[in-house]
Amino acid sequence: MDLSQIISAVFFSSVFVFTMFMVDYLRGKAQYFGTHPFIINLILVIGMSLAMLGFDELKRGGHRKVRRILLVCLTLLLISLFILSYASIRLHWKMITGKDFADIYWFIPIYVLAVASFPIALYLNRRQNKSTSQAAIDNAS
Repeated sequence: MDLSQIISAVFFSSVFVFTMFMVDYLRGKAQYFGTHPFIINLILVIGMSLAMLGFDELKRGGHRKVRRILLVCLTLLLISLFILSYASIRLHWKMITGKDFADIYWFIPIYVLAVASFPIALYLNRRQNKSTSQAAIDNAS
């Protein structure tokens, strides 16, 4: 992992969060931009950057099975979120569509699972044996 990977991950996640903010602003649904939304957006940028770096490190380290398991879990969480959202609209629940409840808190398990890929990748890549280009020489003298 080098500095260019870190900078590109932070840049792409910052662009994504800024785009989401601008979409809300242009729709007229943007909140007052105080310290709380700023901190939430900052956590979102850091979390997305760590998730991108973690999945990159898992891919680079050759840990396909762990990466696949994390992606399946993320997919299941997103599907359950869509089912919950559909049920709240269809059954007129005020869980997700309520005005006094922030929608971003429904994504906390997804953030945690995505960000967990970074320390898992660091741990798995640390325990990996380094290969040498020299052949092993047996001293049978």
